[in-house]
Amino acid sequence: MKTAPFFRYFFSYILRAKTRQRLLFIAVVGLFLSAFSLMVIQGIMGGLQKGLIARSKAINGSHLIQFSEITNSSLVEIKDILTKEDVPFYSEIEIEVMLKHKSFVAPAKIHGIDLTDEIPEFLKEKDFKGLVMGSDLASKVRLQFLDDVQIISPGVTDSLMGEVPRFLSESLSDYVYTELSEVDEFEVWVRAGFVQNLMRKKGINQIRLFGEVSPEVRKKIELLKTETSFRWITWEEMNNALVWSLNLETNVMLFLFISMSFLVAIAITSGLLIFYSKIRKDLMSFWILGMAQSQLIKLCFHFTLILSAVTCLFGGLMGFITLKVLESYGHDFMPDIFVERRLPVDLGPLHILTSLFIPFAISVIFSYFSFAHFKKENQSFVSIVRSLG
Repeated sequence: MKTAPFFRYFFSYILRAKTRQRLLFIAVVGLFLSAFSLMVIQGIMGGLQKGLIARSKAINGSHLIQFSEITNSSLVEIKDILTKEDVPFYSEIEIEVMLKHKSFVAPAKIHGIDLTDEIPEFLKEKDFKGLVMGSDLASKVRLQFLDDVQIISPGVTDSLMGEVPRFLSESLSDYVYTELSEVDEFEVWVRAGFVQNLMRKKGINQIRLFGEVSPEVRKKIELLKTETSFRWITWEEMNNALVWSLNLETNVMLFLFISMSFLVAIAITSGLLIFYSKIRKDLMSFWILGMAQSQLIKLCFHFTLILSAVTCLFGGLMGFITLKVLESYGHDFMPDIFVERRLPVDLGPLHILTSLFIPFAISVIFSYFSFAHFKKENQSFVSIVRSLG
């Protein structure tokens, strides 16, 4: 006997029989929603995380060459390699300072940029006659355009009636709004000469690289012999707390969905136990017509596998279509205070496999419990027929 009519009987029993099992039908719907929801949530969460990482790399760079002290050593060689390999970069002298305007004081990180290098996109067309400041930081010290502010360097002092922190005054010439709170609240950009004048030293202490950098380029730079030591820092190392929190967010989301899938699996187990008990007599009819008992039991388990796989695939497909519709036709429906006005989508092969595998694996595990119980109770159809007689 072919297996197709057997499976067709199962599907028709679930969907059209007068005694169809609503619990099993609800469990199938729950399995569909698990795959669908996991696909949609992973796509949207991946899009949000990708957008955050892209904005951060556009500001902080994807790599950082950090010198142990302010230096001009081997800058020409490093810049030649980066220019030849077409890697966007700029050199800077970065220090931590205090800003003071009237009675308002705030900590800040000031970047003295070499304007002869390639200026990053977010600083292009900014006025570097004075300070270019994060919008939230300017609000902290109540600064407006052309207001003067004191830049105080606590780490550098002058011997004038005691150790007095060195400071310079400069006016605010432009704002920056990067949509990253850790940047807008603490960072300032200015000409490199201003910071060098504050430190009384020439040179820079780091180079920021943007975009992808091949391992060959990194190896060439690391092999350079310099008087001042330096280290290569990736974006992930610069933002290890952010990377850890994003991974934690993803893991917590997966844990919650796995927990929800267990609830669906319990419904599948209960539904299958009732379903198998309902079709016991029909299975004996197949046995009487000539199908082997072992084949019947195997087909029952194969049916549960096919049902789970088809449901998960259909749920994942509907989730994928939903994400594509959101990506192509989604409108800006979020309020202006949100960075992302629409729901971004980033769905990779790993997301798709996870969305399909987790619900399917949990369903198979719990379905096997039901199948094992059914197999144990139906070891011999002969004894069942005699009991009915």
